[in-house]
Amino acid sequence: MDSGKFGGRVRSAAVVCGCLALAFLAGCGKPPARQYYMLNYMPPAMERRAMQNPYACVIRLREFSIEEAYNRSNIVYRTNPYELRYYNYKSWAVKPTRMLTDLFFRHLSSVQLVSGVVRRFDEGRKPDFELTGFIDALEEYDSDNMLFAHLSIRLTLTKISDGATIYNRSFSRRKKVYTRETGLVIKEMSQIVEYVFTEVISDIDGKLAAEFGISDHTPAFIQIEEPSFTTEGE
Repeated sequence: MDSGKFGGRVRSAAVVCGCLALAFLAGCGKPPARQYYMLNYMPPAMERRAMQNPYACVIRLREFSIEEAYNRSNIVYRTNPYELRYYNYKSWAVKPTRMLTDLFFRHLSSVQLVSGVVRRFDEGRKPDFELTGFIDALEEYDSDNMLFAHLSIRLTLTKISDGATIYNRSFSRRKKVYTRETGLVIKEMSQIVEYVFTEVISDIDGKLAAEFGISDHTPAFIQIEEPSFTTEGE
């Protein structure tokens, strides 16, 4: 056989094999599809309240602020108190500040505690109070072979007329997750948010009752699984 033809066939075969190998590697090296998550829950009904009708006032809800390390779409996780990590392909569908503000807006509006809830000053009637929130942590926490959903947040209600703070409270809650699945972490995190926001709205009911001179009230919501939380402090 002509050595030139034989060499040419070998080179051609090598090229084909090389192309097939590259195609195989390209297929294997394809990154996983990005997954998007949302916190979500149905606001619980308010069982008892200080007044039957909504308070004759408007609350302006400002978009919450957040610790800069959590101000990104990637879901945050950590294994110790000193290091933050970010999932490459697991993200929030909406930025965390907007997501939690939307949830609180929906919750507060649904219970009709006040005559109006607005997001901007130009949405009709001038607001009487302003509620702000600061998210200190929103994360998956993997500690000593135990997985937790974790939320730390501070909420403040002020009077717009004089800037006086009538309510301020901090929450830090962890809820154990028994299966290592991001969807379940988000579900447990949603339950924490539900509990915290239910507590805040109940607290606000009491503060507004005092502002409006109402006494002998026992505001309460349907009980949310508070005993299952790990409390870091309030």
